[in-house]
Amino acid sequence: MHLVQRRVENGPSVMKKVYTYTACLTFLFSPIIQASSEPDNFELSLQELLDVEVTSVSKQPQALSKAPAAIYVITSDDIQRSGATSIPQALRDVPGLHVAQLDSQKWAIGSRGFNGRYNNKLLVMMDGRTLYSPEFSGVYWEVQDTLMADIERIEVIRGPGAAMWGANAVNGVINIITKHSADTQGVYLEAGAGDYEQGFASFRFGGKLDGGVTFRGYAKGFERDSLTFNNQDMLFPQRLLMNGVSSDNDWGNVQGGGRVDIPVGSVASLTVSADFYRSQLQQTLFTPTMNPPFYGEFYSDEFDANGWNLLAKYTEAVSATSEYSIQAYYDHARRDESFLGFTTDTVDVDFQYQFKAGTNHNIVWGLGYRYISDDINAAAIISPSNEDASTELWSAFFRDEITLLEDTLWLTLASRIENNSYTGIEVQPNLRLLYKVDDVSTLWSSVAYSVRTPSRAENNWSINAVNIPPNVRVSSLMPAAPFLTKVVVAGNDDYESEELVTYEIGYRFTPSSVFSLDSSVFYNDYNGLRSVTIGPPDLSTLSSGFITQRNFFSNNDYGHSYGIETSAQWLVANNFKMKLNYSLFEGDFSESITQNTDAPKHIVSINADWSLNKYIDMNATWRYTSDVPALSPFTFTNKTIRSHHGVDIGVNWLPVSDVTLSLYGKNLLGGSYVEYEAEQFHIPYRVEPSFYGKLSVLF
Repeated sequence: MHLVQRRVENGPSVMKKVYTYTACLTFLFSPIIQASSEPDNFELSLQELLDVEVTSVSKQPQALSKAPAAIYVITSDDIQRSGATSIPQALRDVPGLHVAQLDSQKWAIGSRGFNGRYNNKLLVMMDGRTLYSPEFSGVYWEVQDTLMADIERIEVIRGPGAAMWGANAVNGVINIITKHSADTQGVYLEAGAGDYEQGFASFRFGGKLDGGVTFRGYAKGFERDSLTFNNQDMLFPQRLLMNGVSSDNDWGNVQGGGRVDIPVGSVASLTVSADFYRSQLQQTLFTPTMNPPFYGEFYSDEFDANGWNLLAKYTEAVSATSEYSIQAYYDHARRDESFLGFTTDTVDVDFQYQFKAGTNHNIVWGLGYRYISDDINAAAIISPSNEDASTELWSAFFRDEITLLEDTLWLTLASRIENNSYTGIEVQPNLRLLYKVDDVSTLWSSVAYSVRTPSRAENNWSINAVNIPPNVRVSSLMPAAPFLTKVVVAGNDDYESEELVTYEIGYRFTPSSVFSLDSSVFYNDYNGLRSVTIGPPDLSTLSSGFITQRNFFSNNDYGHSYGIETSAQWLVANNFKMKLNYSLFEGDFSESITQNTDAPKHIVSINADWSLNKYIDMNATWRYTSDVPALSPFTFTNKTIRSHHGVDIGVNWLPVSDVTLSLYGKNLLGGSYVEYEAEQFHIPYRVEPSFYGKLSVLF
């Protein structure tokens, strides 16, 4: 806690507010804490949470307390108490993670900077399946969903995980792990409604078959309302209002799927799962046009996004100290929006073998192959050099955890080799050291090299980024011209991978069963970051009243960032638990106009969970996000997203066994505010307070 305390003494007033809010929450609920004599109602004690087995760091189970990485676990109990209705909502309070809502559907989620709608430095997986769009090397969060009650845990690694998981696991890894079907037996029903959450319902049925086979199937659907268009600091709000273009961004989704777990003899198992979804979305875009006076146009776009996936994983124990697994999945995604419509098909096969060599070596190695075929169906301002494209990725990894001193000191050596269709062979090594100081203190450190490989956009797209009116200068890199300037950013066959070297130190402190502290310090050194090289103007179109400025993606930017992330948990009483999560970020980058590099300097959240009695649980979270620089979606210049704060409150009441009535308020007390803006083409919206109620039944 000393790092945080020193920051409070010497830093901004926001951190002093953290302790004020903590003291107020403790004082406010102290009568409830003292009055209750009920036993501990929390799913896991602090010690049990430290003993939770995680797999994202080493690709094999290990206790959270022994993971040499900055890892944070969101449990099923955390999700249920918070009332999160989507995966982004469940991620809001992870230290070091910047989670921001762009409109009703879209989210920007980043780790240690580089956030945005098209963030390409964060690897996201669900049960080993990569949630990945090759068009921009990122995630469409609005179509990544499952039944929230079926999530066992979400493991979040801040920092590189490339040695285990490959390219694009640069600034972090989010691994969503769903429950074994044996843990989801019976019937589960859920339904609710509110103002933003206009209506939602879910159904799940789990059962057993002969031979120990268990299964489940689920279906869910929801309707969510629009957020309010932000016209306070937008460049052309009159244009939107004058033309009567709708700013609606409401949407609906239906999804279903299931899972089967099959024992194969006494030493093996087979898991088969599948999901399908269809979303109907509405959005408002601002795209370049040739029409004066603004040379840009707002329009409303209603479109469908749908997809399905099928995954199978076979695991067999070869001996008491070794096992292997084979996993394969097929993923189909289609998006019909006029701005960028596409169809993507992915086939992925992965083999992994784990064994112990002697008494000091715990080894994991594996091989992988991925084939992606994508087809650009519609693109208003994007011209791919080839509409149909396919890419291949071959990979191999090796990891050895070496015990240097028994039960005291461990050295981990790992590396991954990949051969991709854009840059060829990439090697990404990692060295980690874990030192158990004593029974209550653990230190770890890491040095890692990772890369972010190119996407289709940087390799073979041409994007009409903006049309600049005559005599207007929007960037220091381009002078004003007396004619309309059509700015086109073109892909580059010679575009290379972005590189990162990361240095990390972490400390875990658990002096008792009622308090724990987990902190990490990092320094990131980036090279070859995406930039734009200004090409010569094309005057051949001057007779039509404009010139074309052709620019090209290149790797000329660089920079560094550093920060602190800490999470403290305090079991005040058997029925009252508090969490404090805090992150500090500082960055210094060269002049980049093609991606957001910074994160909020301060992100703070304080959470209180308490059980009044065996029938009523309550949850309250206050969170604060400081100012953050962002690219203007219209001028490509830096602007500031102002600081904001809000409170979430939830009440869960169990009138009878296995029936829960819940009431939640989200984003309260902070007013209406913009959390973030997409880098380009999408207009900004304001997040506002909302309420909803929910009924859950299990039988």
